[in-house]
Amino acid sequence: MYKKAKTWISNNPDLSFAILLSICVYAYFAFTNDLFATHRTGYAIMERFAVLGLVGLALTLCIIAGEIDLSIGSNAALSAVITVRFTDSLGAPTALIIALVIATMIGAIQGYFIAYLRVRAIVLTVGTLMLLRGVSLFAAEEKTVMLTDFRVPDFISTKMLWYFSPASLLVVSMFIIVGLFMSYTRYGREIYAIGGARKEAIAAGISLKRPMIIVFAISGLCAGLGGAIIGLRSGTAQALGLQYVLLAGTVAAFIGGVSIMGGKGGVIGAAIGTLSVNFLNTGLVFNVTPAFMVQLYLGILLIIVIMFQTGSRVFDENQRRKQILADADNLARQLSKRRKFLKAPP
Repeated sequence: MYKKAKTWISNNPDLSFAILLSICVYAYFAFTNDLFATHRTGYAIMERFAVLGLVGLALTLCIIAGEIDLSIGSNAALSAVITVRFTDSLGAPTALIIALVIATMIGAIQGYFIAYLRVRAIVLTVGTLMLLRGVSLFAAEEKTVMLTDFRVPDFISTKMLWYFSPASLLVVSMFIIVGLFMSYTRYGREIYAIGGARKEAIAAGISLKRPMIIVFAISGLCAGLGGAIIGLRSGTAQALGLQYVLLAGTVAAFIGGVSIMGGKGGVIGAAIGTLSVNFLNTGLVFNVTPAFMVQLYLGILLIIVIMFQTGSRVFDENQRRKQILADADNLARQLSKRRKFLKAPP
């Protein structure tokens, strides 16, 4: 058991560090504040997970593919506006389906153009970010959209199994489905391939369009679902809202061990990173910490993770270089022995 754990940690250093960091953050606030380690706080953390987790998951997948979706906050805001505006007239399920289809299509279209034009997503999604804000303002008629029937907000916030609600259970299910997709399907492996070694993957015959469309479609779906949950939970939606989710989701993704170089990371890491951010935010709220200090602590946490990832990558490269040199030395010694044997008199 110990050997298996040691092997797993050595094979997954970034994820292992993310888990250790999350445990340390939770333990610190649990020991310093009596109200932190309670069922009520756990429920509040999972309610935040229902939104931030989706954003962290979407950004994790995009970064694994070697790209990033800067439009995720705007897409979520548009989805929230559509869901809230049409819930009263069409019903919540219909409004939700419309919002999710639009958000997913926006993501898929972005993925297609990124692959077709061979441009970096950071360039295209900046334009989409501004475009979707304009569309959101038009859909909301430049005002705050509100529900008149609050039965849906009451339902999706109903406490279940001490820590969960229908919204958080839906998001947990989403994590499980995406995790299985990334780990056990050909399309998930293609996403890892184009992120870790894009030129080699294309040379091997992997089409860039398919994995890019899939990953950005999932990103759009996650953004749409997150925006819809926020809109239905609060009963209101603003076209210029949800600007914070991009930064918070990016921090959660990197804390979860995703590599800025692409091709490395996973759904479990996205969940761990999101929980770490939620533990920190919730604990600092209990300590009545000013908002600017919360951002400062998040920045420090992110820097610690980046420094660890950088050190881990440098260590792996040094170990690989030493192994190559050792193999070259062994080969040279074998060749030398063979020459001596051939030159030896009979």
